[in-house]
Amino acid sequence: MPASAKWLMCCGYGILLGLVLATVPTQADVRPLRAHFIDVGYADAILFEFPDATTMLIDAGDAQDSSSRSHRSPEGEEPTGRLISYLKSHQIQKIDTVVITHPHRNHFGGLRKVAGRIPVARLFHNGDPNEEKGYAALLDYLKRKQVSIAVLRRGQTLEHLPDSVTVEVLNPPDLNDSPNDNALALWIKHGKVSLLLLADIGPGRQDALLQASPGIRQADCIQVPHHGGPLSDAFIEAFQGKTFIISTGPNRWGLPHEDQLRKLNGTVYRTDRDGTLVVESDGNALKVVSWTQNGS
Repeated sequence: MPASAKWLMCCGYGILLGLVLATVPTQADVRPLRAHFIDVGYADAILFEFPDATTMLIDAGDAQDSSSRSHRSPEGEEPTGRLISYLKSHQIQKIDTVVITHPHRNHFGGLRKVAGRIPVARLFHNGDPNEEKGYAALLDYLKRKQVSIAVLRRGQTLEHLPDSVTVEVLNPPDLNDSPNDNALALWIKHGKVSLLLLADIGPGRQDALLQASPGIRQADCIQVPHHGGPLSDAFIEAFQGKTFIISTGPNRWGLPHEDQLRKLNGTVYRTDRDGTLVVESDGNALKVVSWTQNGS
């Protein structure tokens, strides 16, 4: 083979190799999973941004709930206004999945305003008929907007998510007369890292989850149930030394219970003190950033 031909062949292989390497994503190129525990007062609103840029909103806290009317930002915004502002500031153009854990206003009350401004593709809920005022009207409104609506139960997993992400439903197995214990509890896994979201479940249901799904003890980050409400002894023992997040604000019940938090012996973050909290993970480890203190 002539020398010139060999030279051209080598150049060709070099260019091809360069193109192949250029298409292999580096660690810096891969988007992390982000879970935003938005400060909405005594309520829940958690925005997930997945590595493929799809989004999921778990609950939509409402300022009009009687327990959080007094909680305003320094700019005078009520919590629902801050939820919408936060979504817009992060350029959320569409919410692919909404999960309403249970039909209490401080978990669903802001969704109508959100859905009126940002398109929602699908909604999951627990189907509990023990609903607070406005929930049935909300579902009717979402149906008119062509939002797909379905009920979830323990053992199901959500579909149409990135390959690296699994969302497993842990609760409820069925419905009883306790709206809080009927709340959807989710175990969200991304690579080697997982988050446990427990809504408002009480001590008895916490124990039942540990028995039915012992693997949840491996969760890295746990949302403390019911805005820092009662915890079972088994729960406290199971999650010693973990990372905990509490979504809370001024309330008449004195939550969270400080004595219980001390028993957890872990790192505790609170939206009433730390502002909006962002859990970020590359699938191998996680870190927590206070969005407010981060200057954003």
